Amino acid sequence: MKITIHEKFMNFAQKPLEDLGHTVSTNDLNADMVVGYPSQLEKLKDFKNLKYVQLFSAGYDGLDLSYLKENNIKLFNARGVYSGAIAEYILTHVLGVYNQVHVYKDLQRKREWHKEMIHPRILGKRVLYLGTGSIGSETAKRFKALGTFNVGFNSNGRSLEYFDETYPLSELKDHLPTADIIVASLPDNDYTRHLIGKEAVKLMKKGSIFVNVGRGTLVDEVGIKDDIDHLSALILDVFETEPLPEDSYLWDRDNVIVTPHIAANSDQNEAYLLELLLKNLDSIKNKKPYHNLIEL
Repeated sequence: MKITIHEKFMNFAQKPLEDLGHTVSTNDLNADMVVGYPSQLEKLKDFKNLKYVQLFSAGYDGLDLSYLKENNIKLFNARGVYSGAIAEYILTHVLGVYNQVHVYKDLQRKREWHKEMIHPRILGKRVLYLGTGSIGSETAKRFKALGTFNVGFNSNGRSLEYFDETYPLSELKDHLPTADIIVASLPDNDYTRHLIGKEAVKLMKKGSIFVNVGRGTLVDEVGIKDDIDHLSALILDVFETEPLPEDSYLWDRDNVIVTPHIAANSDQNEAYLLELLLKNLDSIKNKKPYHNLIEL
């Protein structure tokens, strides 16, 4: 098979693919398959023999899905590849807030010794998950091992493993005042855009933690500016504009943790991505079920 793969991934994918007899390049417009992120695949219509698109991202925003469907081009994403790393990011930062890691680091720099601080435990905390897909489920699994009560929100309230309760996302505001921790991993769509705005933040109880690792458009950054002081932490890895502008107030707020869209970064990602790609190539060759096929 002729495969065009973005140059970013050639270092770990080219040799294994060629060892299997595939022809690999970064610009062959006669390719049967293209591989990359959606933002790297803007000119799919230039590929005249295209049959398969393997994304190395979970999201497929920006792709012309109608074109893919009309031309019977199979689309696969990388759902699940990054979920474990993102779940560990969430757990790390939440526990860091509870254990006041940043405070002790400041005390260390000042060479000050204080033993009087009392830390909240995660045991028994009520965690709301905005999104119960792969990221939400992997996070819920890890939190459940630490004794949390997990409440999931999805499109229809369907029950899922690792969640003690589940509700439709439309009922979220009824539950926000009960949450100790809120974890958001929602996609961007008309319903989720600015779902977390002034009203939602005001409903969050004092001392709660909000985490967003889904899409930056979920949070109305301007709208909530004056209403976040009662939160213990606002942990944000995604933003409406990226990179986050230098003049954003989020940089300077003591209870805001800003990371540059790195929650998914892991030293194991390349191995998982290559494994997924090779599985789908094997499925194509041997007419077996596809992995992460997107229904168009």
